[in-house]
Parts: sequence; structure tokens; C-alpha cells
Amino acid sequence: MTLPALGALACPNCGQGLDQADRRLSCPDGHSFDLAKQGYAPLLAPGSNATTGDTADQVAAREDFLSSGAYDPLLAAVAAAAATDAPGVVVEPGCGTGHYLAAALAADPAREGVGLDTSKYALRRCAKRGAPADGEPRRAAGTQVRLAAVLADAWNRLPVRDGAAAAVLNVFAPRNADEIARVLHPRGALVVLTPRLDHLRELVDALDLLSVDPAKPQRTADQLGSLFEAERADEISYSIGLGHEAVRRIVGMGPSARHHGPAELDAAVAALPERVDVTVSATVTRWVPRAH
Repeated sequence: MTLPALGALACPNCGQGLDQADRRLSCPDGHSFDLAKQGYAPLLAPGSNATTGDTADQVAAREDFLSSGAYDPLLAAVAAAAATDAPGVVVEPGCGTGHYLAAALAADPAREGVGLDTSKYALRRCAKRGAPADGEPRRAAGTQVRLAAVLADAWNRLPVRDGAAAAVLNVFAPRNADEIARVLHPRGALVVLTPRLDHLRELVDALDLLSVDPAKPQRTADQLGSLFEAERADEISYSIGLGHEAVRRIVGMGPSARHHGPAELDAAVAALPERVDVTVSATVTRWVPRAH
């Protein structure tokens, strides 16, 4: 099968376009990359750090929690904000398992997507959301999207051509403003999903989780303001009821998973009521490139 969004990808070594022969990608200068058997493309730039990606346990927890529908209003808001008339693909650095990217592509079926991450565990799941290999059965109508899962470091040069992205998604993830500006089409949109101060506050207080930095909105504006201007910002807030297993998943999929041992977390969760009402609170901001 031909890798989706191939025309938007670039060699991580020299920046030239890539061609595909069977399961090998190559550029005119002879740099070549074999697709992993799980379907993702290993396009790490020289000097990249691929040791900080999510663990298998984090990825499994995220897949289970997001599949429950608890964050569906956030997915819908991100997909709506990504709508644009610019040509190109939808790119998500730090895509994880590809939930948000797939939602944006499902809202605009004519587009293809590129999901980039340093976690091979996440990319294996992300790749499964893409088109099946030749001869494999397609999934039910409306569930198939076309995306390329790519092993790449968001802090290095992205293996994406200049101006190839109609939209870039930044979902609860760090952002490399210069690289986003390079790959984004002049009429494109950057969609940033950030937690608000009261996001998951009931669990933050009860389980001593990492909290949202009050300076985060200003820091985001400082990072992006010279290259982008905020076109609109939508605040989303609602409550979800979580049982103990769902609480373990939501904690296990985030950065707090690295700060609590399993026994410690189990004891803290056991002390909670059987059902906990938890606040989901985030801002979806649509940024557009500044004219230079």
C-alpha cells in the first residue's frame, strides 16, 4: 500500500520529498527508510531524542480512556477549529494514539493526515487508524481515515514539507513554534488545546497530581505570538462521572503516571468515593499565521 500523505512528507536528513517502493521510502539523495511492520514510518531527524515518548502502559490507559467518549466534546471542538479552506494535510506533532487527528480527518474526509510522535507504542495504535494494506478488508463506512503515523521528534526538524499543512493540531503537548510555522500553509490554522486551571481539579486535589501552571496561557502566547495571531478561543467546561478504573486510566495516561507508583496510586484511588464527579476544563484556541 502507498503511505497516506506521502506527498507531504520530507526526508529528515535533507528535507527533500520521498518516494515509496514497496515498504521503503527514499529521497533523491539516497536516504532510505523502511516502514515498520506495525505500519508507521521511522523518520527521525539526526540528533533526535526518541527516549521520552509515552510508555506502553500510558498508551494503553489513554486508548481505553479516550475510547470511553469522556473527552468527545474536546475532540469535536478541535476538529471544528481545524476546518480551513487551505490546501494540504492535517499534521499533529505529539499525536499519541491519533484520537484527535482522526476526529479532525473524519470531519473533513477529503484530507489526509500526518501524526508524529516519539512513542512507538502510540504510533502502532495510530497507524491502525489509517488505510488498510492492499487486500485487507476496510472497516465500517465512516470509521476509516487516511493518515501516516511517523516516528519523529517534535523538537527537531519535522519530516514535513514547507507549507504542506492546512492545519496543525497541538493537543496537550509541547510546541515547536518555528517548525509549526514552517510546515503550515499561509492560509492554514494552528489549533491548540490547553488545560485550564480547574481541569481535573477534584483528582488533582485528592490524588496530589501535577497541576496546571497558572502562567501557562501567557507562556503559550509568548511562544506563538511572534509568528501567529489568535483568531478565536473557545472555553469548554463540563463534568464527567468516573469510577475507580476510569480514574486509574486518566491518571495513568498523563505525566502524573511517572510520579506515582502503582501501589501508591491504588491506595489513593481506593480511598475515593465509588463515583467521582470530575471537571473537564480546557481552551481550544485557533491561531493563524501572521503576515510577514
